Amino acid sequence: MMMDSSSLELSSVVIAVGGHVDDGDDIETGGSNDDVNVSNKNENENHKRIVDFSVGGMTCSMCSSSVLKLLTEMPGITYATVTLATNIAHVEYIESPEYELTAEIIADEIECIGYDINDIMKKKTQQQPKKEIAVVSRILKTVELAVGGMTCSMCSSAVHKALSEMPGVESVDVSLSTNIARIHYYDYNDLQNQDEEIDDAEPYNYPHDLSELVEDIGYDVNDVIIVPTSSSSQQQQQQQHNFDDEYNNNTEEEVPEDRLERILRQQDSQLKKRKIAFLWSATGTIPILTITMLIPHILNENNIVRSFLEQTIQIVGCTLLVQAIIVWLLTTPVQFWCGYSFYKTSYHGIRRGVLGMDVLVVIGTTSSYIYAFMAMLSNDPGYRFFETSAVLITFVLLGKWMNAMAVRQTSKALTQLMKLQAKTAIKITPLTETKNKSWDPLTDFYSEKVVPIQNVYPGDIVKILRGSNIPADGIVLHGELTVDQSMITGESIPVLKSPGDDVLGGTICSETGTTMSTTEGDHALTAAAFVRVTGVGADSALSQIVQMVQDAQSRQVPIQNYADGIASIFVPVVVIFSTVTFIAWYACCMLGIVPSGWYGEENPVAFSLLFGIASLVISCPCALGLATPTAVMVGTGVGASHGILMKGGETLEVASKANVVVFDKTGTLTRGKPAVTDFTRLASDEFLRGFMNNNNSNNNSLDSSQHVDDYLVWLLGSLERNSEHILASAIVNFAEKKIDNLLQTKPFAQPSDFVAITGRGASGIINGDTSVAIGNRSFAERENMEISSEVEACMQKMELDGKTAIIAGINGTACAVLGIADEIKEEAPDTIQYLKKLGIEVWMVTGDSNRTAYAIARQLDLPAEHVIAEALPNSKVEKVKELQQEGKIVCMVGDGVNDSPALAEADVGISMGTGSDIAAEASDMVIVGGNIAKTCTALHLSRAIFRRIQLNFVFSLVYNIIGIPLAAGVLFPIFHTRLPPTLAAVAMALSSVSVVFSSLALKLYNPPDILATKSNAFRRLGPPNILRLGQKRKPKQEYEMVVHKDPYHDLDSFRDEPV
Repeated sequence: MMMDSSSLELSSVVIAVGGHVDDGDDIETGGSNDDVNVSNKNENENHKRIVDFSVGGMTCSMCSSSVLKLLTEMPGITYATVTLATNIAHVEYIESPEYELTAEIIADEIECIGYDINDIMKKKTQQQPKKEIAVVSRILKTVELAVGGMTCSMCSSAVHKALSEMPGVESVDVSLSTNIARIHYYDYNDLQNQDEEIDDAEPYNYPHDLSELVEDIGYDVNDVIIVPTSSSSQQQQQQQHNFDDEYNNNTEEEVPEDRLERILRQQDSQLKKRKIAFLWSATGTIPILTITMLIPHILNENNIVRSFLEQTIQIVGCTLLVQAIIVWLLTTPVQFWCGYSFYKTSYHGIRRGVLGMDVLVVIGTTSSYIYAFMAMLSNDPGYRFFETSAVLITFVLLGKWMNAMAVRQTSKALTQLMKLQAKTAIKITPLTETKNKSWDPLTDFYSEKVVPIQNVYPGDIVKILRGSNIPADGIVLHGELTVDQSMITGESIPVLKSPGDDVLGGTICSETGTTMSTTEGDHALTAAAFVRVTGVGADSALSQIVQMVQDAQSRQVPIQNYADGIASIFVPVVVIFSTVTFIAWYACCMLGIVPSGWYGEENPVAFSLLFGIASLVISCPCALGLATPTAVMVGTGVGASHGILMKGGETLEVASKANVVVFDKTGTLTRGKPAVTDFTRLASDEFLRGFMNNNNSNNNSLDSSQHVDDYLVWLLGSLERNSEHILASAIVNFAEKKIDNLLQTKPFAQPSDFVAITGRGASGIINGDTSVAIGNRSFAERENMEISSEVEACMQKMELDGKTAIIAGINGTACAVLGIADEIKEEAPDTIQYLKKLGIEVWMVTGDSNRTAYAIARQLDLPAEHVIAEALPNSKVEKVKELQQEGKIVCMVGDGVNDSPALAEADVGISMGTGSDIAAEASDMVIVGGNIAKTCTALHLSRAIFRRIQLNFVFSLVYNIIGIPLAAGVLFPIFHTRLPPTLAAVAMALSSVSVVFSSLALKLYNPPDILATKSNAFRRLGPPNILRLGQKRKPKQEYEMVVHKDPYHDLDSFRDEPV
């Protein structure tokens, strides 16, 4: 897509790293951090870029930390992240001709530090209009690096450390589970020639230098993807519509590959590489085990094969055993070819001062190999240590392969979300002019064409067939369909969508049944529906959900800092401990403390070396590093499948400790739209039938036998349809639903002499002789309506329940009282009860009056002291601060309309998200669909995830605390049995896999059964209570209604005061 290059572009780069890199040049930095202006002459020279590199070779958090550190130290890159689970390095940078920074250069630099670039994914970025950027000050950019080779928290810590030391870097997040390092940095290259210090400074080539840092510490960049950082839907539509005819509507293969799909493909490629490495290693190890273990026990001494193996030959003055020579020849390629990645990672890690698990493997296997080689030259039985070396390499490779397969499963939820995105769409082009009417597929000519989803833009019309995925967000224009939204909103029941309703891209149109039964009757479903697109690509709800989940998986949980601290000293401590173990056992043997019978035919060196190697190999920092990121990755995916979007690992930890939940009322606990909840007719049938008969004499089609209630509602609807007041809309909606059948034969009449007084009511003449008025007390008095004691009692009962009571009259006689209220969501009472069961303190804060707030509180069983009414946005913030000062962890739940400051101030902000507004900036979590019962699920899931993280930590620590001393032989004097290094390697591999499978157990999570906890005093709210007086529940505390008699006796003069 061609874009106007009239302004500075901001870019992101994603680099997937796997492996290590050769030495990189030292980076000289300079410049000033002061704010400066960007002159217009540079606006056309700098371009924002986003690049994803698929990098192979990262196996633990040590690897990802190394890559992240490398990227952080590279001048020019504004942001970088490394995700171990996806092996993707994401980088955002400014491409400037002066510094000649390209994605290929970044890839080369990553390869120089020892990692492989499996794929480079590029897309042109879009530029902002020149007028939008007049002054730029300290441009904050973002880069994501997909780093391969990280296997433990030591790896990720190394990447984090390297990147954090990069000048200009603001913050760094490294995810071991996704192999993504995300860097936020300021690129001062865009400010060149604006400041003397900057002019004299060495230019920063951020993406290139960041990838070079990653390579310097031994990791690879496999893929580079450049994607737009920002664009307007209007620009896309205007510019890209010109390319529609260039696409073949029959070739789905032409659809560009999605970024996540490429990342997953790279993960599969890495899995294949690890599988091949293991199989080659096993191919050499199996013959070794056969020669050293099976043949001596299966074949007798006279067997020709055994006799041949036990022969000796003279080579360069050395007497060598044939069996030892063959085993040596088989072990050498396993040690140095199959195990090359261990040496490569260790080399670069040591250069950077980062010691990971690979260092332990290298020390253990190399020690065995060298000792076995020396024993072979001296014709000593110790040559069998070749077996130990080969088996260790093989089992570690097996463990890495198994661990990669398990980690790959942690991103399954995200993969399933991406699979919802349609690849193509049936695009409609109207062929007839529709100047003064809406487009109708039944009467207007049109053509249809199957196009790639990239060719669908806002404003386009698409055709939805039964059983297909809806390709983009939009509004239904024609037809009705049922939509399965379970993967996005968590709703298990398909939802009926009619013209005017919103639909979300990625949801599935039901393909079964021809009708759908609802509370409003049976609806026939059309064979196809037509939708006008409102959001596609990055602007769609599905894309925002996926991006939020990816962001959450890339951010580190605070508890991970403890793991990183332990991992940073883990390997040196283990190496020292293993060395001391070997020396101690050998010294005991030489001093005679260890009886010779304990080691039998082995010499003291071999006997002691086995303890040292076993204690070295069994230790596993990987399990410690995977404990948090894998649980976060699985947990965020599970949350997304239930319609709960979490914006980071820190949110999970804080939410798991929340002990106070503050709810906004309007739009959160209530529906946010006033509706008629009570309708009580006071006039007699005879009185109303008199007007009905008059209407019939005036040639109206209303039969006198028609129910008088319907007639009265028809009059009210006819009057209020001329008003734009929100309460008038509620009355019209009520009338349309109640007398739907009547309106098909007799539409609403047009009133004459219509008068509306703001805040009081409206009046008019219907059918020329029927005067209708509806309003509050003051308006009724203005219309000379008599307010009897019966009318007053009815109104007060409704007002005590927090409803707005309105009088309706005909020709000066009060005929009915209507109660209008913002209805409580049916799940609200159960949600409150469940939160209380969890021991969470619940508050309600609202800008409504005391009367309304306390009435809602009674229905929700909230104590009066936990209700804050008439609260402005800043009052909500103050209440959150007050609770925080009491030492409480506050969770604020709102709709994000006027409570954004409170959402941002709270420890955890949860907003209700619908449609394309799911990425609410002020909140930490988003509930897709607005079902507040999922607030309970969000907090419950956060606790489950954090408990799983703690369980993983305990397992990792206990494993190492128990396993290392056992391998060192602390129990050997008692049981005379030691742990062979081969079994130690198996245990080490299984420990990492066990942690991953423990995290995968979160997929079995079931949300809490909120209905099972509700009190008998509170039932789900049913449909509006029509044609009867409102019935209030028995309050658990007393309220006193104070009526202020003012001249206008307005509705707002009623207030509920707690006693």
